[in-house]
Amino acid sequence: MPPKRASSRGAAKGKAKAKAMVGAAATEAALDPRAELEKEAELIFESLQPENDLKGVLKLAQFAEVIRMMNRRKCTLWGDDPAVIIKREWTSIGGSTSREATLAQFKAWWPDFFEATSAEIAAKDVAGEAEAAEKAARFAGDGMWKVVLRDLKDAIMEARNKGKTPLIIDNIENHRAEAFFALSLDVHIIECKKMIMYTSKAKGATVEDVLEEERQRFIKAECFKRLANTACELNGAFNSEVFPSLALFDAAEVARVSADASKVKDSPFYKMALDRCEVLDLEAYGIASEFNVVALTHFQEDEYEEYLQSAIALHLFQPIFPLLE
Repeated sequence: MPPKRASSRGAAKGKAKAKAMVGAAATEAALDPRAELEKEAELIFESLQPENDLKGVLKLAQFAEVIRMMNRRKCTLWGDDPAVIIKREWTSIGGSTSREATLAQFKAWWPDFFEATSAEIAAKDVAGEAEAAEKAARFAGDGMWKVVLRDLKDAIMEARNKGKTPLIIDNIENHRAEAFFALSLDVHIIECKKMIMYTSKAKGATVEDVLEEERQRFIKAECFKRLANTACELNGAFNSEVFPSLALFDAAEVARVSADASKVKDSPFYKMALDRCEVLDLEAYGIASEFNVVALTHFQEDEYEEYLQSAIALHLFQPIFPLLE
């Protein structure tokens, strides 16, 4: 008589059982050494066979499901698609030549695979702890942080986490830190040098006109203030109720409102919204949690404090000096 075909219900049960066994391996293997893992292997193998037949074999599709189950159990250790690991382990178990794996092969392979996977996770944990310690040391203190350009985003976020507004001292050749922001899609640039020029006698614009123009551009945008090589008086002349430059540079004040939209009414930013639509939008959503203000200057490292101390509140800033390498 021809062999009975396993029902789809039985196959589903087998997969569920296999998943449970792979998930349980992490806890049970800790109680016993290799013998316990071999027992686990037998149960996993059995669950993937029609009618739980231990005399059968695993084909590549069944074997691949074992790898995927382990990957899910280990929080996608090998990414969303562990195809490379499947190929590697299929070769390791001998499947690439015989195109199948027996119970004996699976029992010999599983303990080594499980232990290697555990070791890989442990190594990643150690590497992650070392990286976190190195990062904490790199961004310690209130003095100048010197970071390579590729770590600039990390430095900006660390400054924000400590309640400071990043002040980028961009002395890199061709001002590459500035280019980094200018080429970003989610950045709104305010040219402080342009603001000064527009209020000069040659241009004739009033400070109020300039700030209103910037307010309109800024109200719904993320912002990057470019000081260039000017000392724009953002503490005084270029600070107003409708464009509160000083408050925008206060990371703690920004964080207070972005954490709770109900606090926007008693914040310095409320008067930036002038028409009804802007007011309703600000009251409903507050300031986006991703909002961040960054100041950038072209002054040299040894002179920026001299030129900027009367223009901006330097105590609100974390100076960051980007390096190419």
